[in-house]
Amino acid sequence: MTKNNPNQTDAKQVRKQNQASQQQNKNAMNEEFASETDVNQVRKQNQQSMQKMQNQNQNQNAMTEEFGSETDVNQVRKQNQQSEANKRNASGQRANQFENGSK
Repeated sequence: MTKNNPNQTDAKQVRKQNQASQQQNKNAMNEEFASETDVNQVRKQNQQSMQKMQNQNQNQNAMTEEFGSETDVNQVRKQNQQSEANKRNASGQRANQFENGSK
């Protein structure tokens, strides 16, 4: 084996160092992600999130149904018309006080 000139690059030595460096990088990446990510924990969190979203949707639907089933718009209009007619037909001391302004 000949002695290398310090100004020359040993290609075999560089390849060997590159391979060792690449292997270390792969190991470091695998360790980093493997130790930080728990797949089962992520699945559990996803399920909890989906359950919360479903509960919120159910609550919103229940609120819409509740108010929708209790309010009959036509009935309210009819009651308002009757109330106005009763005001116009009222008699006595306070009759029609709102039409003439406050007394």
